[in-house]
Amino acid sequence: KSKKAGFSIPGSRTLSNLSRSADKYGDLHFISFYSAILARLAYTNDNNFLNFYKSIFGPIIPSELMKSMDQITDFKDILNDEKMFKLKGENKNKFKTYTYKDQLFVDFIGEGMPQNANVATGEISQARSPTDTPKPKGVVVDNVVKYISIGWSNYGEIYVLADKRMPKSIFVIFRGTYSAKTAALYSKPTSAVPLQVCLDSNGKPESYLYGIFKASVEMIHTIIESMRYLATDFLGAKDSNSVKVITTGHSLGGAMCSDFAYLWVNSITKTPPYNSSPYDVLSKKIICISLGSPRCFNTNISEKFCNYVESGNIVYLRITTRGDPVPALPPSATYFSHACSDSNSVKKGMREKVSEDCNATLTVRPFPNVDYKANLDCQNYKTRTYIPNVLSHTIYLDIMYTNAVDIPKFAKGIAFQQEVKRTPSGGTIGRLIIGSDEGYKVVFFDVNASRSKPTNIDAAESAALTALGETPIDEKTFSTEPISGPTTAAMAAGGYRGGIGGAISEDVRVDKNTFDKLVSLSVPIKGSDKCPMLYSDYQLFSSFSNTLMPTLQCAPKVGGRKRKHTRKHMKKNKRFMKTKRNRR
Repeated sequence: KSKKAGFSIPGSRTLSNLSRSADKYGDLHFISFYSAILARLAYTNDNNFLNFYKSIFGPIIPSELMKSMDQITDFKDILNDEKMFKLKGENKNKFKTYTYKDQLFVDFIGEGMPQNANVATGEISQARSPTDTPKPKGVVVDNVVKYISIGWSNYGEIYVLADKRMPKSIFVIFRGTYSAKTAALYSKPTSAVPLQVCLDSNGKPESYLYGIFKASVEMIHTIIESMRYLATDFLGAKDSNSVKVITTGHSLGGAMCSDFAYLWVNSITKTPPYNSSPYDVLSKKIICISLGSPRCFNTNISEKFCNYVESGNIVYLRITTRGDPVPALPPSATYFSHACSDSNSVKKGMREKVSEDCNATLTVRPFPNVDYKANLDCQNYKTRTYIPNVLSHTIYLDIMYTNAVDIPKFAKGIAFQQEVKRTPSGGTIGRLIIGSDEGYKVVFFDVNASRSKPTNIDAAESAALTALGETPIDEKTFSTEPISGPTTAAMAAGGYRGGIGGAISEDVRVDKNTFDKLVSLSVPIKGSDKCPMLYSDYQLFSSFSNTLMPTLQCAPKVGGRKRKHTRKHMKKNKRFMKTKRNRR
């Protein structure tokens, strides 16, 4: 242990007990750091995503570590560096390690991974990187990565990624808070209470931070088909349960990946046809690593999510940086909760099993940088009260997000377009970009036509949300002053339906055949911009079939309602059967 836990961000010091000894790493896993990089890459668009990924995974993150992660069969081993990477076996002296609680872990800072990754993403120039940083050991490998990015007029974007060096893994990466508009999803008065989407099998309400949940679920079938396509057509998966699903995201993306993980085990893998071939090559279990997420569940879902964690169906970590105000939003007093932070889960000790609360290591003078010698000091329990500082939201496990999260624009309420442009009438347009070393292809489609019943509320909701995003937020708390009751604009932006949320329009007309047709209709991207926002230069697909896939925002209903066979009921049924026979 080292001397003290110290911070370089102004205003991020603790309010008490600054003298506690700090650990260099603490309760931390390599998958957390790995996910912090993936979550950072989700903020880049298609012009840089693949190049950034290739420059980091292989050269900076050694392919040996990637292959070891891919080969695990027990999902819980993803949280056991020593076993997964054979740090006491064949790789004993191959990587720098540190010991914590009698277990060996990969010393990723000692290996120079965050230092080199921050240079690769352009967060820090090579000249400002520490001179003693170890050089990357690996090389760039071509023709092993393929991804599909999913963007639409309401949100942009989600990356579904496959890497042939990890043929037993598929990654679903959600972009975080990239604009004042998306910050409004959880920092504005629209987030007053969790809004009900449905009732579970016990009749309890399943309620979410509704604006985020809507973004998570309205393109859910396109996400699943992208996963299926890459797993079978690119990775060549054939065996059931052979490709593990890993999802991650930072900020808004952390909430969305949590929503996705819950739906994956609670609904998707239980619902035909997604529980059979060809979808069943994807694992029924899921690994979910959430970074800097706002609260997004009601306490009922928090507890159910945690039950899945306890049973091993979800391997889950929730990473926070001390002083980051976003994980404290919306306030817990509004009945929102993080997964495993409800009272019943806390009593069972589950919160400690999923939490990694770490120091902010960002320095801001004379320019943003990282103090790689500072202690991360990650702990799995609440340590002390920290003064909120939004800059803490831009540093996670020594990975910088300062160029990704434009705090000054958020604070001033400046909106900027990062979504696919709508039709002149306000219709929602979807876009698939298929990227690889072989080139980039794109196809645009009418999202409204992919729904069971077309709706025109998206444009109104987006306009209201943009208007909310244009109101200034507090740079320290990342929120506005509360108001008494939602306004009309807030109701539209938050997706209010009669005060209880209500069903969300999913892309249920996107089945396997339709998705494969979309892929076949994709064409090379015109010009040098690999991330086109305008559909007008391309053919717009709208010929969806009448086949409707099942809705997935609620768990499938199993059987009907049981009836008590009382004597009165049995007599009544007996008379009914007798009458029925006489009528014959």
